[in-house]
Amino acid sequence: MAEAAIITTICDHNGSMNFDDLRSICGLNNEDMESVLGRSECFVVAVINGQKSVIVRTEVRLCRAQNCSGCAGLHLCKWHLFGSCRFAKGRRGCRFSHDLSSDQNEPVLRAHGLNTLDVKHLCILLLQSDHSLLPAVCHSYNNGTGQYGRCQDAENCKRLHICEKYLRGSCDCTRAHDFYEPHPLQALQDRGVPSELMPIMKDIYSNIEVLKPRFRNPRRGPNTENPRRGPNAENPKRGPNAQNRRPSNGFRGQEAQRPPQSPIEKTEICMYFIKGFCKHGDSCFKEHSSLPYKWQVKEGSEWKALPHEATEKDYCDPKSIYSSGINQIYFDTMTQGPHSVRRLSTVSSVVQPTFILTTEWLWYWEDENGNWIPYATVDGGHSLSSISSAELEQKYQADSSAVVEFTAGSQSYTLSFQDMIQENKRYSTKRLVRRRPRFVSAADARTIKTTKRTFTNLKALPEHWDKALTPETGYKRVSLQSTAGEYVKINDLFNRTMRGFSVLKIDRIQNRALWEVFQWQKDCMKKSSRGRDVCEKQLFHGTDRKHVDAISLNNFDWRICGTHGTAYGKGSYFARDAKYSHSYTSDAGTRCMFVCRVLVGDYTRGNSEYLRPPSKDGGDTVFYDSCVNDVLDPSIFVVFEKHQIYPEYLIEYRDSSVCEDVIGRPAVTIYRPSSSSSNASHVQTSASSSASASPKTAKSDCIIC
Repeated sequence: MAEAAIITTICDHNGSMNFDDLRSICGLNNEDMESVLGRSECFVVAVINGQKSVIVRTEVRLCRAQNCSGCAGLHLCKWHLFGSCRFAKGRRGCRFSHDLSSDQNEPVLRAHGLNTLDVKHLCILLLQSDHSLLPAVCHSYNNGTGQYGRCQDAENCKRLHICEKYLRGSCDCTRAHDFYEPHPLQALQDRGVPSELMPIMKDIYSNIEVLKPRFRNPRRGPNTENPRRGPNAENPKRGPNAQNRRPSNGFRGQEAQRPPQSPIEKTEICMYFIKGFCKHGDSCFKEHSSLPYKWQVKEGSEWKALPHEATEKDYCDPKSIYSSGINQIYFDTMTQGPHSVRRLSTVSSVVQPTFILTTEWLWYWEDENGNWIPYATVDGGHSLSSISSAELEQKYQADSSAVVEFTAGSQSYTLSFQDMIQENKRYSTKRLVRRRPRFVSAADARTIKTTKRTFTNLKALPEHWDKALTPETGYKRVSLQSTAGEYVKINDLFNRTMRGFSVLKIDRIQNRALWEVFQWQKDCMKKSSRGRDVCEKQLFHGTDRKHVDAISLNNFDWRICGTHGTAYGKGSYFARDAKYSHSYTSDAGTRCMFVCRVLVGDYTRGNSEYLRPPSKDGGDTVFYDSCVNDVLDPSIFVVFEKHQIYPEYLIEYRDSSVCEDVIGRPAVTIYRPSSSSSNASHVQTSASSSASASPKTAKSDCIIC
């Protein structure tokens, strides 16, 4: 087997492979195998967890110079290497090369025997060889005691807070052992690591740990050449005649003669200052304030302060159109008499969910009695809307002039952000809409800033969750009261296609880890679609009671499904209609059905041979997000990546003829992972494509996007 073929085989196993397994594939004995590996710089034989293994590496590196005129590095776009470059399909295109066979790249790859590799294999090879691509493991975090060890940067550290011992083998310490924990996730996301590469990060970093002591660069002498540039190469960031000296006095004199620039008008409050420290100080282009808001009135050309907290409290009440006091502020026009008024604030909480004291905006509509009703509530006896304040805010941030459609009960509505008017599509009834912040007092702000927070609290949990009943690990099932808005909404979705059945109870599943990974996946999908909202739906999945705990703890696992066929692909199946998923519940008295949030994204018709969604453009980098049974009217969705799923509610129900009254509220059930349950498996018995599709019903209102 050729050297490149061996590299490809090992890369297919995430960069390392058992020696005997590799030898068996190559059809060589021990002596010949060692001889082949010893002739190349690309192979390192090491003992990993007591087993002789082979790791691939290379001396090739990506060139990081912006205007390189020629070097021994690879001139390739990092985002293309990672799998998808968002600039490639833009009007101007990406300014970095995407071509492995270019005049610069082909000789470099050929010189190292890598010219037959594709981008996927080259990516794995470079990830564990070129240490500029991934954040380094934080050694300070791995030393000392406490949440951050000896790391002084704490949560702001750009290195990876992951246990080094865990990377080298088994470990049961309290440091992070999961790359999906918020800090490692954020560090990798900041470096552009896509969700598709996240499952192999443990293998990559473990390989890097093995390779590190073998290839540490010796300390360079004063005359040592930079291997990426020749001994006489010019600094690409400086001109050929540049010298390392200060500007002349004449230049400084010219600088001093420049007219002073007008100060930048600050329209937003600095999140770093309000958190505790801003490195830019007085030169920061954002306003420094101890509160997440500041009210000002313009007198002449100068903005002067108004009473912040009192004005803010009035403004946060959706009924208020004027502030209290003598000199009233008219909120609709933001004026105080003849003077203009403005409110500075921190960014919206949906834009920066990990920062403290961002502004949480709430959305209200005015009913026929003059009451202001928050969206997605049943206040005032009105039907529950299918869209919440947080979802409206996300859409508003994406496009403040958009028109959003949603439902409440049997009625459909439009909401115009530009006019702040809600209109009933059937009766043309119009209602006023207001967007107001949630009130935060000065005392609240001090408490938030001084309260010790952990990284696991940084990712925003749903506002309707009971935070006191959310465990750090594992999950809790919180039973909903039948009068709660959540219960009414889910019960309505269920009963649209289910007749003759009675719901016994509905539990909300609160699993912090699954929720944070789900949100991270949503962010990644949004970035890959250039900021466009990701299509998210609430879908049903019927199952046997014995699988409920495993799904609630570890999510769905498509690899062990298939007991009812896979006509649209080998993935996890979800249904638009509860009636369809009911066919796959266990007929044992009380039945169980999940209501899941599913990031269906861009979908296409499925096929029984699919192990993942097909390519959008015929290439190997841009794929659909899910598959369906019918693109025009989908009722079955197939998802191949479990991070696109969050099991949000569990419905327990019975046939009405045998249903018994359920009295009282069940206690909260607590589940925590153990060594035996962390890898628990389950058989999915949801909507399967092997059965004929159920009759089409009216499209459900469970669409979130």
